[in-house]
Amino acid sequence: MTPTDPAMSDAYIEGLLADKDKVLSGLAREVKTLRDGIRHHQAQTGHSLCWINDVELWKLIEDDPKYPHSTLPVREEFLANCRAFYESRIKNTPWEDPPVRKTVVDEE
Repeated sequence: MTPTDPAMSDAYIEGLLADKDKVLSGLAREVKTLRDGIRHHQAQTGHSLCWINDVELWKLIEDDPKYPHSTLPVREEFLANCRAFYESRIKNTPWEDPPVRKTVVDEE
C-alpha cells in the first residue's frame, strides 16, 4: 500500500478514528499523528529544515527524546556534511549519507 492508495487516504484514516474497534481506532490515531508531524516537518523553512524541529519529530515516537551524541561526527566532518546536504537540496539530487569517520565519543 502507498499513501496514494485509497485504503490509506487521509479521509479513510479519518473514518477509522470513530471505529468501535479500539485497536483499529488507536492505530488510525497513531497514523494521523505521525502524518501530521511529518507534514509539519515538511512545511518547515530555513534552519528548521535541518535541525530545529528534530526533537518535535522525535517526540512523536518517544516521550523524552535525547540526541544520540555518541553517533555525531566531529565538528568539521559534521559541518562538511551539512554543506553537502545543503548542496543536494539546492541541486535536487538524492542525499547519500556518508560514513562517519570519527565520532565525538572517539575524541574523548
